[in-house]
Formats: sequence, structure tokens, C-alpha cells
Amino acid sequence: TTTIITMKITPSRAILFTKISVALICAWPQSPKITKSRVILFRACWYTCYFCSILLLLPLLNSIYEYRDNPVILAKSICLSCGVIQVTIKMMVCRIQYTSFQMLYYDMETFCKQADDKTNIILQRYVDNYKSIYGAFTLWCYLASTSVICGPLFLPQQFPTDAKYPFSVAHHPIKSIIFLHQSFVGLQASAGLCIDCSIAILLFYSAARLELLAQKIRNIKTECELDACIKLHDEILRYISKIINVVWPLVLTTITTTAMGVVFGSLNIVTEQPIVVKIQYIIVIFSASLELFMCAFPADNLMHMSSKICFEAYESKWYQGSVSMQKKIYQMIFRSQKPEVIRINGILPALSLRYYAGFLYTSCSYFNAVRLMVKIS
Repeated sequence: TTTIITMKITPSRAILFTKISVALICAWPQSPKITKSRVILFRACWYTCYFCSILLLLPLLNSIYEYRDNPVILAKSICLSCGVIQVTIKMMVCRIQYTSFQMLYYDMETFCKQADDKTNIILQRYVDNYKSIYGAFTLWCYLASTSVICGPLFLPQQFPTDAKYPFSVAHHPIKSIIFLHQSFVGLQASAGLCIDCSIAILLFYSAARLELLAQKIRNIKTECELDACIKLHDEILRYISKIINVVWPLVLTTITTTAMGVVFGSLNIVTEQPIVVKIQYIIVIFSASLELFMCAFPADNLMHMSSKICFEAYESKWYQGSVSMQKKIYQMIFRSQKPEVIRINGILPALSLRYYAGFLYTSCSYFNAVRLMVKIS
């Protein structure tokens, strides 16, 4: 007989999976309780990974200049450069905000480990609802880089990219080193896409805590219970505020590099190219198009959940309490009427599914414009 063991994806395992998905760029900070030697090792790994991405970005930028008269190679180099630029920027943001991210992730992991049965039910429901979407996206991201890495097996090219080096790369061991280096940075680009999943897990965690709070508010009976809920609400809002402050540069990076990547990647689809190249860039563009959705979806959910506190407070039996209790309920209702959103003044009004739909529509318009320009020319 064959025994099939089905592993249940718990909140802790979901966090571990997300942590592994961004390991190649050291985007998930270490626990604040680790030893000094492990801190030094982590920093050394970060600098090594960052240096690796820069070592490919520079030849790719050189390729853009050298092949500026070749629209096909130019479009490929710009598209791949956007992926590497995204990785370098996101790594730098995560490094600058290291302490903030460390606190946010540590609080989340500690909360999940110490959760009681009632809390675990809510957390597990979030994992069960979204594990397929985010697990599939993570695997798809690495499939996208793998398809580019395997390009030399099916195409008349030496390396996965058309990066231009200031030295000869036609002989071994230089040729092998360059191929391995480009392959590694390609996988780093996939890890860069998965950073949006690590943002999503923070947003879903915040929404879950708000949902737990909403249940407590609905069932409050005494003013002491209300005071505890108000204190917890303030704590969660401060946590969400810290998330918004550290993730908006990552969201802005995703928006700008994704838009550029989609435009120039579409050139490789609409121009005369081998079918393998078209398949490669269809996968790459599809991954880039989904990237913003990975943040927009939980941000939209958090926006609605933060407003739900207002309705749950109103549904409580506040009218049976004292005048002091009623005033506190009014203040909570008034405070909850303003949803918690990720916004960038002048650029991003509010990260939500509505914004993502507009972003997708604009990207499709650019794609059609590129297709018509190529057809006319």
C-alpha cells in the first residue's frame, strides 16, 4: 500500500514558504534574537547578492547602448534590465528599512506562534483562502526566470541575456561563469517579484487582527472590555501605519518597473521572433502583470476590514452602556470611517483592486499601441 501524506499549510508554514521565496535576495530580516555572528553572515550574504545583481545590470545597460539601433535586442535588454533594476531597488529599500521590517515580521511570527484556538481559526482561514493564489504565483515567477535561463538550449544564443561585456566571453571558464551568474540573477529577479508576496502576508495578517478585533467589539458588555478593544485598535493601527510607511517605496518600484517591462516586453511578442522567444516573454509579461495584483488584493481587503470596525462597533450593544461608554463608541466609529490605505501623494491615490484594474487597462492600451506601431512600420 502507498501512504499519501498531506501536509497541512499552517500560518507558520505559510510564513516559512514566503521567507524561502525571497531568500536569494536576503529580503526577509533575521530575528532580533539571533547571535552577532549570524548577523555578520546575513550582511555578508546581502552584499554578495546585491553585488551579483549589479554585475549583470551594468552589462545590460551597456547592451542597451551598444544595440540601440537593433530594436529587437534593445527591447529584450530593456525588459530584462527592468527586472534587475527592480531587484536592486527593492533590496536597497529592504536594507534601509531593515529594523522596521524586522520588527513587523517578528511581531507577526510571534503572534502566530502564541495564537489561541479562536485566533488560529481566523489565521488558518486566511491561509486556506489564499495559499493557492500566492503559492501558484511564486512558482510561476520562478518558472518565468527558468524559461529565460533555458533560452540558450533552444535559441542560437550563448547566454540567457544579451548583456554586453567589456571582455571576451567566448571561452571557458569565463563562459561558464557568465552563464551561471546570469542564471543566478535571473532567479533573483523572481525573488524580487516574490517580495510583493511578503508584503501581502503583512497586510493579510493585519486584516486578520482587525477581524478578530471586530468580533470582540461586537460582543462587548462592559466599559473595561471596550477600553481593552480601543487599546488593541490603537495598537493595530500603529502597526498598519508602520507597514504603509515601509512598503510604499516597494509598491512604487513595482508600478514603475512593471509598466516599463510590459511595454518593452510586448515588443518581443509582436515583432518577428522565434516562437520560443515569444513564449518566454509571454510568461515574463504575465508574471509582471500579476505582481501588482499580489499587493493590491490584500491592500483592498485591509481597506474594507479597517472600515468594518465602524459597523461592528455600531452593531454592539452600546446603547445599553453608560454615557462614557457611548462616547467612546462614537469616537471609535468616527475613527474607523477613514479606511487604512497605501497611497503615494500625486502618484497612487489608494492601492486597491480598482486601481489595479485601471493599471491593467492602461498596460493593455500600451500593448495595443506597440502592436499597431510595429504593424504600421
